[in-house]
Amino acid sequence: MNDRWEQFTRIWNKGKQNSTVMSIMSKVSERGLEPNEDNCRDYYMGYIRYYVDAISGQGEHLNPRKNKIKMKALKRNKNAKEQGRYRKGKPSHKVGRRYTQKKRKIQR
Repeated sequence: MNDRWEQFTRIWNKGKQNSTVMSIMSKVSERGLEPNEDNCRDYYMGYIRYYVDAISGQGEHLNPRKNKIKMKALKRNKNAKEQGRYRKGKPSHKVGRRYTQKKRKIQR
């Protein structure tokens, strides 16, 4: 699949007493996840993201592609990087605006 995927498989097969495996497991457990092979692989590959619930304000680390029900509860799209609060229809810069008082010739 991927070089990084294979690299994690080699690291994980060395055993749980390996220092690299123990550090990955400790980092996963710090984020409130169960330190099993799937969660450690997701962390190592960079799939674990931090999401904040807009209603309660509590944050949580999770893989958006595996926790679809939780993502629906957070009202997030798995592919969206960040939901913009400030972009509610008004463009960030002037797009297609013209000087309205300029007299225009109408061609017929």
